[in-house]
Amino acid sequence: MQNSKRKILLIEDEQQLKENISELLEINGYDVLPVDAGDKAMQFVGIYKPDLILCDIKMPRYDGYWVLTETRKLNPTGKVPFIFISAKVDRADVRTGMDLGADDYLTKPFSAEELLSAVNARLSRAADQETTVWSDGELTQKAKSDDLNVLTPTEKRIIFQIAQNSTSAEISKRFFISLKTVENHRSNITNKLGLKGHLSLLRYCLNNKKLILVQNWD
Repeated sequence: MQNSKRKILLIEDEQQLKENISELLEINGYDVLPVDAGDKAMQFVGIYKPDLILCDIKMPRYDGYWVLTETRKLNPTGKVPFIFISAKVDRADVRTGMDLGADDYLTKPFSAEELLSAVNARLSRAADQETTVWSDGELTQKAKSDDLNVLTPTEKRIIFQIAQNSTSAEISKRFFISLKTVENHRSNITNKLGLKGHLSLLRYCLNNKKLILVQNWD
């Protein structure tokens, strides 16, 4: 199977495990978007349009079951494979997940072979079924480095953080500025790049992540 274009959304709040899984999948040719919270994941799922989702069950505020439920709303065909990862899986967990439409479970700790086997198997099965249809059909916008020159130094630093999946609250703390100031900068960036709204800016950053992150804007 050709992995290079396969996108995996990884939702895991344990930092070291998240980094280990991301590295393993990227080494094996997958494009991985790692996030550490369910609500943050839902900011990106309809934009990133993953081919597979790996999601922890037990997370603060919004758990894996919530993520699965919300994902199915954005993915009307229900074909995107969804694999839960959890430190403990009992019959009640399995039943709840399967009733919601989960495809598989991986119990921590799991080996690299177990992870890759589950991911490959689910992607292979999905490839034999209908093409995944997401509800958001907006066209992708690709950027050139010159396009970013319209931004001020502060806006460049902020879009750099957005491209690394930072939320407005995280950017506010990092640069010691108010949340309102961050949102004003985001609005200015959106307007200057000819985008339409918050989601369009997220989509732009995801589609042009490599270009944005190679800029020397420090």
